Amino acid sequence: MFELSYDPKRVLLHVVQRGYWSLPVFRDFEAAFLKIHAEIRRTHRHYRVLADCRDYAVQSAEVGEAFASLFTKLMAENHGHYAILAASTLNKLQAKRAIPQPNVQVFTDLDEAMAWLFEPGSLPD
Repeated sequence: MFELSYDPKRVLLHVVQRGYWSLPVFRDFEAAFLKIHAEIRRTHRHYRVLADCRDYAVQSAEVGEAFASLFTKLMAENHGHYAILAASTLNKLQAKRAIPQPNVQVFTDLDEAMAWLFEPGSLPD
């Protein structure tokens, strides 16, 4: 239902999310994300994220609220660009509502997301 992989040369965390999640699945994701977040921050204060959510269903309000809470914590520590790839307008709206931080943007085009992720200033000092 999710995969996390990190490219240290590009300071880029790649996240893939699929399907419809229960709260226990979210909690597994949260634990895995917080673990890799802590590992990355040992060498990089800020990092980029590409979250491929094109096969990720619109989630329940409960899971949406859990994401909002997780990202409040994560974005307080990491100010790198966070790009979300969404397949539908409804997915885009849910992502923007759950994660309204200024360093998070939602895209439907991978090339646009990658260009934004690597634009000057995408990793604060």
